[in-house]
Amino acid sequence: MIRNLLFILAALAILAPSAEAQSWRKLKKEAEAAYERGEWLTAAQTYDEAFRKKRKKEDLTFQAGEIYFTLRDYRNAAEAYRPIKDKNDEFPLVGLKYARCLKQDGQYDRAIQEFETFMQGYTGDTREILEEIIRVEIAGCRLGMEAPARANRDLEVLLPGEGINSDKQEFAPFPITDDELYFSSTVNGSAKILVSKRDGNQWGKGETPRNFPLIQNGHFCNAAMAPDGNRIYFTVCNDEEPVWNDVKTRCEIFVTKRVGAQWSQPERLPDYINTAGVVATHPFVVHQRGQEMLYFSSNREGGRGGMDIWFASRDLGLDDNDFSFPINLGPVVNTLGDEITPFYNREDQVLYFSSNGHVSIGGFDVFKANGDEVSWSQPENMGMPVNSSADDYFFALNPSRKGGFLTSNRVFAGNKIVTTNEDIFEFAKGGRRMIVKGNVYDRGSGNPIGAITVRLYEVMNDGREAELRSERFSDGRYSFDILPNRQFRVEVEAYGYQTEGYAFSSDNPEVFAYGQPTFLQQEGAPATVPDPPAEPEVPGRNLPTAPAEPAEPTAPVISQPTVPANPPAPNTPYVTTSRDPNDNNEYQTSATRHSGTYYKVQLAAVGAFSPERFSNVADLGEVQTELILARSLNRVMLADFFTLEDARRVLATVKSRGYEGAYLIEYIDGDRYGRVR
Repeated sequence: MIRNLLFILAALAILAPSAEAQSWRKLKKEAEAAYERGEWLTAAQTYDEAFRKKRKKEDLTFQAGEIYFTLRDYRNAAEAYRPIKDKNDEFPLVGLKYARCLKQDGQYDRAIQEFETFMQGYTGDTREILEEIIRVEIAGCRLGMEAPARANRDLEVLLPGEGINSDKQEFAPFPITDDELYFSSTVNGSAKILVSKRDGNQWGKGETPRNFPLIQNGHFCNAAMAPDGNRIYFTVCNDEEPVWNDVKTRCEIFVTKRVGAQWSQPERLPDYINTAGVVATHPFVVHQRGQEMLYFSSNREGGRGGMDIWFASRDLGLDDNDFSFPINLGPVVNTLGDEITPFYNREDQVLYFSSNGHVSIGGFDVFKANGDEVSWSQPENMGMPVNSSADDYFFALNPSRKGGFLTSNRVFAGNKIVTTNEDIFEFAKGGRRMIVKGNVYDRGSGNPIGAITVRLYEVMNDGREAELRSERFSDGRYSFDILPNRQFRVEVEAYGYQTEGYAFSSDNPEVFAYGQPTFLQQEGAPATVPDPPAEPEVPGRNLPTAPAEPAEPTAPVISQPTVPANPPAPNTPYVTTSRDPNDNNEYQTSATRHSGTYYKVQLAAVGAFSPERFSNVADLGEVQTELILARSLNRVMLADFFTLEDARRVLATVKSRGYEGAYLIEYIDGDRYGRVR
């Protein structure tokens, strides 16, 4: 009996690897089948699951990353690329793709590091070209880090309701009037041209334009009406690919002409515009000097890079389609990358277009250039709020020129939480100028505190934070300009005090000023709150109440971190610099540098460090210090936690023990990367 049992156990041990191998192979086949059916998200997730079962098969995570990247799921793409980001010989340019995903996810500081790392390790024949691409990408990251402080406060961006947008793709807005909008949507499967009318503040449900010709096959989209209203140019595009793509889906330009109250059967523009095998798309027309000028995007031969912007013209006195041969707008506008979605404002002689080849804060950004035909000024990035870390294009002014529309796959203030679909956004000039402001007081005495440092963060829908501003104020009062329809957190520091802060959302259309008084507690002082001094009323704010004295909690249960079998010995003091671009101070520490990602809790920043002051949290981790050399200030850290879940659990306990201003810091391979929510 025992012999039989041992035989069965041995057989199971032999078969176990085979069963495991079969499992990942089955998942791989399921992923391939899902991809062929056009179920790309399912395919990516299944490749991801297969890789977790068989991590030696790195092509599985590469396939997952490629699909996520195509779907513009930047975060999941970055996570899929991350294990192989340094293996560019096996997976060409994967390090570059990884860095671009970080950039378009708004992680500019990490993206800069990864762009630099990729370039340092690249030895291919195209190094000279890639060096220029990397230079532009890094400049875009730096521009993105500065963009919130430079945002155009005269523009307000809004997300129209369900009459226009859905969970599919909405794009190519073309306003006929300020209250009538042509646009394209894949809501019913294939892309189609729809029209919506505004009633008050509400946009009606999109419908097929009245008497528009019936098109049986393919996507038909990207409509642009001629200024006299007698022609509509649009594209008919290949519908063989399962996923619509504004740039890569092959399209040709057609025109339909007004005949009384009807529209004629579509006519394909000549072969020298619709060149065989290439993309011709994004038409836009203006009338000037007796000519109808057709601007469009194409990857036709003779261009600068991928997609370029071209123009052709025809005589307005004739009703034919006899356009001139297309002319490239030239190297000032067009780059080695892609330039798409032209919109030309004839009155101001300004061309608006989108590009991923000029310095952008995301992928495609909107730019403007003054000029005409082939003579253009240097393009200017439109900045925030027109642009974002995602893709932004199809910028179009409405006829009154008081506002307009654009297309973006950005996330938006809780109303849009993913980047995998693009929506139409409306913008209005003369937007609300909004501020956050407040005064800072000593919690014990109620007296104003003089010198303070205030940081403003934007809080993303997934909890990540991006530092927007960090400024010192000498009189205990602060004020920042902010944008509407966003979530923020304010953090206040002063020498000798614990850090405090509060969060708020700028989503009340009746409120233009946000903020609240902030009370800082001296290090080691009891937690009491005085009666607040008289302060001018600020609409829309919630005044703080005195925090209840918490009961002393028990220590949380922390899972043991996975560390090397032979962890490194404690270091002697060394000097290093944070990777956080908003905190580039040199600091001295003796903390152990671990491999991979881990976390520490920052308890306080003090002049003279005394271990006894922090003994009530010493049971939760190791108390460490980071001496900021330029300021003679010690950051007091509680370390180390190797999962975010553990770190957050400890942070909650730390706050309950009196460290209300504590927060988490992320470290990667021993380098300090900055704060996490």
